[in-house]
Amino acid sequence: MENKPNIELRSDEVNDILKRPPIWIIRWGISVIMFIIVILIVGSIVFKYPDKIVAPIIITSENMPVKILARSSGRLTTFLVNDHESVKRDQLIAVIENTTRLEDYYKVSSLCDSLAITSSEKDEYLISLPFPGSLNLGEMQEEYTSLAESVNEYRTFLRNNYHRRKMERIRSQIFYQKMQISTATRQVSISLEESNLSCKIWERDSTLFARNAISATEMEQSKKGWLNSVQQLESQKSNLNDLRIAMEQAEQSIFDIEEERAKSTQEFNRIIKTKLDNLRASMASWEKSYLLRSPVKGRVSLSRFWDVNQNIHTGDVIATIIPEGETKILGKIFMPVSGAGKVKRGQRVNIKIDNYPFLEYGMLTDTVERISEVPVVIDNKNVYVVTVQFPRKLITGYKIELPGNEEMTGIAEIITKDVSILKRIIYPVRHLIERVTRS
Repeated sequence: MENKPNIELRSDEVNDILKRPPIWIIRWGISVIMFIIVILIVGSIVFKYPDKIVAPIIITSENMPVKILARSSGRLTTFLVNDHESVKRDQLIAVIENTTRLEDYYKVSSLCDSLAITSSEKDEYLISLPFPGSLNLGEMQEEYTSLAESVNEYRTFLRNNYHRRKMERIRSQIFYQKMQISTATRQVSISLEESNLSCKIWERDSTLFARNAISATEMEQSKKGWLNSVQQLESQKSNLNDLRIAMEQAEQSIFDIEEERAKSTQEFNRIIKTKLDNLRASMASWEKSYLLRSPVKGRVSLSRFWDVNQNIHTGDVIATIIPEGETKILGKIFMPVSGAGKVKRGQRVNIKIDNYPFLEYGMLTDTVERISEVPVVIDNKNVYVVTVQFPRKLITGYKIELPGNEEMTGIAEIITKDVSILKRIIYPVRHLIERVTRS
């Protein structure tokens, strides 16, 4: 066996070596630690990351292509457009088979437009307005027949002109009553002169009787003549008042007849308007079911060939109208009130669409365009509405184009200003110190 050296670890020599480590180790150790601390402090100042506010978003579109869908099943009896043809707003594109004749529908539509004017402004024109009775209107026939009956009743009312003729008769009576009043007025004037003359004769006879120039019988006859003239005068005045009362009553009856005629006319117009509205509502329902019109001005795009007598089903896409002008796609972010003050115009927004997982399709990126000035209440919550306007196409960060549906939902992340790590450490410490100081 080899001889091993016997080292005493508790000796004074070993203790002196262990108590005094090399100076270079101490110097470099402190330097490394200080360098690491400085690096951490500088890094906390230099390195920043932004805050973000997460809120729901709804993406809608303006002036997007519009699909024309069939709302009922049947044969196409009329198809009026070709592929890539320009159409106007409300232009008729196709007609689905139904029980209404299209020509009769146009007649009734024109009649309704005319009736809306004549029923309230020109009753004379309403009398001569053509109102055909033999029309094939299918499900609108009942409303049309009811309207025609009311219009014919009003026409009879206007043709008979009962109230106006009655007023003319009363006005004629008033004319003769005025002549009678004029005659009675003259008679009253004559009777008044006779009464004054009889009074003078009686006064003179009374004087003569006092002088015994005439007998009592003659004086009494003179007084009787005066009383008869007074009685005749009062009778003439009473007759004149009766004639005036009769004329006032005749004039009042004219007012009553005018009021009655106005009420009858108003009632007829109300009934016609109500039935006209019912007919138009029925026409609108029929149009929605069987007439295919272009909702906007633009260009027709046909996904397949369509022709007359071809069967279609409810929900079939008959055509797509590509509107004129540039398509605008808008996003409405419903941002909570908390932290809303940090959001500014021009800040970046990352959007994750619910229908398209962002890990597979990527996120949409845009900037804040507008922020509502005051919050609104949506779903019992106060929120600010932040508007984001996208370009014409929705292209994600993975260069994938998403179809611009009429409405899509998702989550928006609004990227606010960058905050350094040091500030994020200082903010809670500062808040804690301020809280302790105040308490």
